[in-house]
Amino acid sequence: MNNLMTVHTLGPKLIEALGAPKHCTWIELRLAFGEIPTVTCEYYPVGDDGTIDLAAKVLAEYELVPRATPAAVELHPAEGVGFDVWMRERTEAVHQAMMKHARRGGIPYT
Repeated sequence: MNNLMTVHTLGPKLIEALGAPKHCTWIELRLAFGEIPTVTCEYYPVGDDGTIDLAAKVLAEYELVPRATPAAVELHPAEGVGFDVWMRERTEAVHQAMMKHARRGGIPYT
């Protein structure tokens, strides 16, 4: 299987993923430290009759924003209360379970 990405395979996927106009002539994706990621693209607009207007290139700039997290995705318990609190609670629960087991006599050795 060939996993080689070319402009013909990557371009359409990138355009779709970014929600950019379909008839792009170029896309610039800027990812800079401390800045909101931006996408600048040049594209041919589609007229009211559905034809591509090759005489009127348009320059557009977008800001990337996070999509809402699906409700079905649950956060790990450590993400809600913080790792240290979660680990202390988990360690204490395991300790209490071990102590309860030991109070019952543990494993009978005969």
